[in-house]
Parts: sequence; C-alpha cells; structure tokens
Amino acid sequence: NNVYKEQAGFEALVNSAYAFWGGQFYGREDFVLLLNGGGDLWINIANCGYGRQMSKYEELTASVGQIKNTWNRLYEIINDCNAGLERIDQVEFKDKKLRDIRFGELSFMRAYAYWHLVEIYGNVDLRTKETSAESLSMNCYRSSYEDLYDLMLADAQNAVDNLPVDPYPVKDVGRATSKAAYGLLARIALTRVSYCDSQADKDKYYKIAEDAAQYVIDNQSALKVSLYNTPAEVFDPDNNKTNKEAMFVVTHSTESSLNMQAKNPNRMHMYFHASYSARAGMVQDYEYGNDKNAKSGSMAMMPTRYLLELYNENIDARYNAWFREEYKLNTPKAYAWTKDQLDYFEKPSSMIGQVIQPGETALLFTKKKIADKRNLPYAVVDIDDTYAADGSVSKSANFNIHFPTLLKYEDANFENKGLPTNSQVGANDVITMRLPEMYFIVAECEIMKSGGNKEIAKARINDIRRRAAVPGKEAEMEVGVDKMTIDFILEERAREYCGEFMRWFDLKRTGKLVEYVKAHNPDIPLIQPHHAWRP
Repeated sequence: NNVYKEQAGFEALVNSAYAFWGGQFYGREDFVLLLNGGGDLWINIANCGYGRQMSKYEELTASVGQIKNTWNRLYEIINDCNAGLERIDQVEFKDKKLRDIRFGELSFMRAYAYWHLVEIYGNVDLRTKETSAESLSMNCYRSSYEDLYDLMLADAQNAVDNLPVDPYPVKDVGRATSKAAYGLLARIALTRVSYCDSQADKDKYYKIAEDAAQYVIDNQSALKVSLYNTPAEVFDPDNNKTNKEAMFVVTHSTESSLNMQAKNPNRMHMYFHASYSARAGMVQDYEYGNDKNAKSGSMAMMPTRYLLELYNENIDARYNAWFREEYKLNTPKAYAWTKDQLDYFEKPSSMIGQVIQPGETALLFTKKKIADKRNLPYAVVDIDDTYAADGSVSKSANFNIHFPTLLKYEDANFENKGLPTNSQVGANDVITMRLPEMYFIVAECEIMKSGGNKEIAKARINDIRRRAAVPGKEAEMEVGVDKMTIDFILEERAREYCGEFMRWFDLKRTGKLVEYVKAHNPDIPLIQPHHAWRP
C-alpha cells in the first residue's frame, strides 16, 4: 500500500500489467497453438504432446501447462489492473498528466485481458477488486457474458476517453494509446454481438463497433496510423520497431536481458518455417532462418491447403510478400546431387552428380502443381506432395515438413547482433492490432446489421484489396456487392491476417469454428462444438 502511493511504485504496477503479453503470450508457443492452432488455416505438424492437445484437441485436459499458464497469467494481469484502478486516486502524482493516462492504460489492459480470457475459456469469474490474500473457500463462479462484456466495453471507453495519441513518455513504444483504445473498443463490441439474442441488441453493438472503427479510418493522420503502400512493407523487419500500420504492439527488447525471459523472448521466427537445411546442399543461414522446429516432436505450424488456395498470387501480392516458396543454393561451392538426396525427393538416380551452382534454385516448396517435377534440376515439393486432395497432410515424412513458409515473423536481430543462425533469442515486436482490421469491422457491421449498406462494405473491403494487389492488377482485385457475405469477410480476413492470432476469435465469434474446421482442416477430426472453449 505504501509503495503504490508513490508515483514510482505505481508506475511499476502499471508496467507489470504489460509484462506477460510478451513474456508469456505474443512471442511464445502458447498463443501460437491456442489462437492459430485448432482452426482452419494451420496444422501443427510436429505432434508433440501439448502441441497435439492444444492444436488438435487430442487428449486435451485442464492440466496442460499452457492451458493453466494462460489462465493464471491473464488473471494476474487483471489483478494488477484492479490493484491500480482501486488505488489511482490515492497516488501522489508529481506529473499531473499521468493520472488520466495511466487510468486509461489500466482500463485498456483489463479489457484486453478479459477479452482473451472470456473468448478462450468462456464466462469466467468476473473480478473487479484486487485479490490481495489467498482464499481457501471455493467462491469462484461463472459470471454472465453480459456482465463481463459490460465491464470490457466500459473499460475500453475509459481508454478512449483518457489515452493520448502518443505514448507517455513518447519513447515508451508499446504503451496503449488512443488508436489502440478505439481499435479495442471496436473489436470488443463486435465480439459482444455473438452473445446477443435479438437483432436489436446486435445492432446496438454493431453501431458501437462500426463507429469506433470508422473513427480510426477517418482520423488516421491525427491518430498517427496509416496503411503501407504494399503488403511487403507491413512485415519488413526494418519496419518492425516503428511500424506505421500497427495500432498496438507487444514489445521485445533487442537487449535480451531486458526481456522477462532473457533466453526465450520472441521465438515467433521459429514456428512457421519449413525444413530446408541439409536438403539439396542448403545450409541454415540468416536469410532463410531457423528451421530447427520443422521436425517430428518439435513445434512447427504449416498452412493448410485451404489457406494456400485462398490466394490468387497472380493478382494478390500478399502471397509472395508473406510466404516463401523458393530457396537458392546458399553455399560458396556448387552442390552435386547425391543418391540419398535424390531418393529423398523421389528424383531419378540418373541425376547423380548433376550440379546446382551457388545462387541457383535448390528447393521449391510450392502451392502450385508442377508438371514433370521430379526431373527438374532442383528439388520440388508441390501442393500435391504436401497435401492429399481432401486437404489432409501427406503421410510422407519426406514431404510433410516441406511447405510454403510464413514470413511475417522474420527477425533481423540475429544477423545484426552476430548471433548463431539457430538462436532462439528473437527481438521483434509483435503487432497484435493493425489498421486493416478497422476496415473489416466496418464492412462486417454493414453486412450484418439491420438495414446495412453493402456498398459501404464493398468500398472498405476494396480499400484493403487494392493495397494488396500486384501492381497493375488493382481493378482485378476489386470485388462486387455480391461478395459481401460473412463467409467472404472470413476468407478475406484469412488472406490478410493468417498467422496473426486472429483466426480463433474470428471463427468463434461468427459461430463458424466447427463448420470451417470440418470443411477445411481434415487433420483435426476430433473438433466438436464444445471445443469453442479451452480446454
């Protein structure tokens, strides 16, 4: 109590509400498995114990460490926020601006934590007061979704009313600011709709969501947020620490000792890579990244056939900007094909001794179907090698670890600091909210609310699709009013947000989880309606 009355002590309390987002969630495998796994876009190829439980619902129990850790850490964040919100008017602030700003940050963090908690676990115990002592009585209960979302919406509105445009102090990148507050209000209000019984109630929350999202779209300059011109710029490692499209980021320091887990900060760069090293002469390097997880018993996420086929890469630049198919020989000397590597890729033994020169294509893991693929001078694993026609992953251990690699989490820190290529110590910030989401929210509200205007929905979707277009293909990327359905919105959100922790929430919110997994991810045969809650 004495510590928190002082400004410095209270600041430490506020800072602690941020810590677990990077230390436990966005940067670790827990959320990779919980929020990207278990849906229609990704499959965990590794099949390790907890990975299988979380991403495929096999043997899933409440005792799984990642399930318990997520629950505990989210409630710890909430408890820090409750402690701060209860005490804020007793603090002796030397800087008078801080009271309202920190009030806004604690309100944002409590709403953000409850949103994750409720959507992952259901209608949990709503706590708005600090839990300051152990209790041996079993007095936890399930609160109503109405009460939980009323608190989240009130907190998000308090964040809107109190947070500044710039972090305070300005150098504190990663603090919640005004754009994040509007974005969170829009996201929470849209999610709230799924718990409404009547269309009139739904319309109430559609309006809140759309108004907040449209405010961001209309006030980008004032809020200091804007779209990049091309998809490639969004996840360019050079733009990671100062990303103009980001509305909220979870930070990781380039000085590993400053992270909550110094040796395991942001490991996102490892979880989406296909296996490439030690194949056709390739060696692990900085450009192609750390592929140590792309093996049985480890942790790697591969795209489903459905996700890959959602893209028309001839007109949509997002695919080639955000996925890697080709690997060029990265050794100073030429590679001569050996019998074991030819056998591995099912190539003819007549190619023994045939040479690949440095800089020439050595591997191609592609979403296309390649004719005469076995006789090409490089190794090819095409979509029919990686997946069966029904979309299930190939049973071939030689082919099912080779797939297009997601590039959204490539990290330049290793090369910049001279760390080994197989290092785990990533330092990228993780973008957990970015501007295109506001366009999708406006479009969805116009499609789903009473008397909505699908022309407005079409315009917002085409804003994002034009940005995504291959240069000169903007007109081909535009879609008409006939595409303005919730299923098309989900397709477009998949193309834009794959791998960004949104899919679980999208499928649950729209009631499409079981339908989409059964239709598009046959490697999760156990999916049932109750899996909309973990565990």
